Amino acid sequence: MSWIDLRQVSDTDFELDLVPRVCVGPPDRLFMFGGVGLGLGLQALQTVTGRPPVWATAQYESYARPGETIRFRVDERVRGNQVSQARCTATAGDREILTVISALGARSMPERGQWTLAPRAAPPDDCRPRVLNMRRHPDDIHSRIDFRIAVGAMQGPTVGDGVAPDGHVVIWARPNPDVLGPGHPIDPAFVAIVADYVPSAVGPALGVDAGGNSLDNSIRFHRMVQTEWLLCDIQIHGIANGFAHGRMHIFAQTGELMATASQSIILRLWKD
Repeated sequence: MSWIDLRQVSDTDFELDLVPRVCVGPPDRLFMFGGVGLGLGLQALQTVTGRPPVWATAQYESYARPGETIRFRVDERVRGNQVSQARCTATAGDREILTVISALGARSMPERGQWTLAPRAAPPDDCRPRVLNMRRHPDDIHSRIDFRIAVGAMQGPTVGDGVAPDGHVVIWARPNPDVLGPGHPIDPAFVAIVADYVPSAVGPALGVDAGGNSLDNSIRFHRMVQTEWLLCDIQIHGIANGFAHGRMHIFAQTGELMATASQSIILRLWKD
């Protein structure tokens, strides 16, 4: 992704200098957005294996802060004729930040089908934009994604202006043209970043201002197609014992299923 400077420094190693535009959190406690870690891990895995991702899961182990340099190291464990099994470990100094495990490849077979269907939603231009928290860092990652809310709300009743008592939220997402310029491509890395917004439906589901930190993010790619917007169908399954669980189906504007994702989340209540 042109707005994230992941540098290849060897055949299997990549580096990222962490800056606010790939981070979230309070201005004085920014940390790398989990979806960025998964997205860049996938980008590194694709570069090394030369194959598109089929499935990936990220386990988040520690926080990385602006000013640190993150190293992504790829280990292609098994390379078959059509499928690679590989992992990517991200470290900051001697700390492991996250690990991405993935299968990558493509097979030439004519059989196709899609049984998960896109929800009914008004066009993006007819949907209200996401309300950004004024206490955020002005240059964090939220400014780089244009969200429009079709069903429910994001974050909570005060911050996000609404609730979703059935735990169901439908949003449109695209690279923000006002920040990134028009026509920015939607690739697997960007899809993975958007998939990490499952926690944005936690607060609306509870009817309070809330969200959470991802423990994991698993994503399965159906088929990448060109699209200006992603239609994201989020469902929070349940919240108990301080944790939330949910999933996201991600579609192109045409209704083509592009990916499915799921997460477990450490519940956080936003308080003044």
